[in-house]
Amino acid sequence: MLKEMDTRQLRVLRVLLEECSVTQAARKLDQSQPNVSLTLRKLRDTIGDPILVRSGSKLVPTERGRALLGHVRLVLEGIDKIVGVPAVFDPRVSTEPFRIASADCMEAIFLPPLIQRLREEAPGARVIVRGIDASFDYAEALERDQLDAVICNWPGAPGHLKTAHLMTENIVCLMGAHHPLAGSGRVTIEEYLAADHIAPVARSRADPGPIDLQLAERGLRRNIHTMVAEFNLIPHILLASDLIFTSSARFAGYFGSLMPLHWAAAPSEFGLLKFFLLWHERAHSDARNIWLRSQISAVARTLDASRDRGQAI
Repeated sequence: MLKEMDTRQLRVLRVLLEECSVTQAARKLDQSQPNVSLTLRKLRDTIGDPILVRSGSKLVPTERGRALLGHVRLVLEGIDKIVGVPAVFDPRVSTEPFRIASADCMEAIFLPPLIQRLREEAPGARVIVRGIDASFDYAEALERDQLDAVICNWPGAPGHLKTAHLMTENIVCLMGAHHPLAGSGRVTIEEYLAADHIAPVARSRADPGPIDLQLAERGLRRNIHTMVAEFNLIPHILLASDLIFTSSARFAGYFGSLMPLHWAAAPSEFGLLKFFLLWHERAHSDARNIWLRSQISAVARTLDASRDRGQAI
């Protein structure tokens, strides 16, 4: 029959075997000598061995007791790892890679400052970034510890994932300089619905994207003439077409500084574009994941602050 032994008894056993003295063990454990003696009697009964025996004026461990000490230390070390305070994460010495999945609309505006920040703060850790498409189950990847975090611009993540709002962006319409709406300050909803649009391929039929979700909520639908899988290819297509692309202001400002593209504020009905950070419950209390999330949030705060100061474009 298996006999039970609690953690308190194991700690007393370790100190008794290390000190070979009930008096010294009681002093080290801050217990009374009778209490330690009582625990020793219980341990002898449970283990079926004297553990410590008298040799002249001192106690010495039995052969069984001597063999037990290493095992007891390992067991208590394991218990301390389970119930103790988690190890502190030190980014300066970490070499474990950070694995991030990002919606492609974030690649040009968010990833460059984030990667540079991680490079400076955790120089020994690689950064692995992958995109999110219809074939990639980011929720499962987070659950299986294949990802650390997801940066996205869609609400309604699976309920078992943790979600935090990262930042907001103004919504604009990006187009070639030759487009009839290129000189307007804001595109009206009527002009928007009358235009032909280009958009990235939807992740799924159930999730067409934040713009089309907003339109659907109003019973509206735009004419998407062209859909492409590569988000950052869209500005190049705009140069040679009369299509309109709906994006964040920062994305439009970035490509507008590189190419002869124009932008105009999107219909006021759209409001703002929101971005989110997702992670799994299993990593919620992990020191390394907490640190990574803090770095992602810090970059978002910096970008949000620059938008508020009118520096987004």
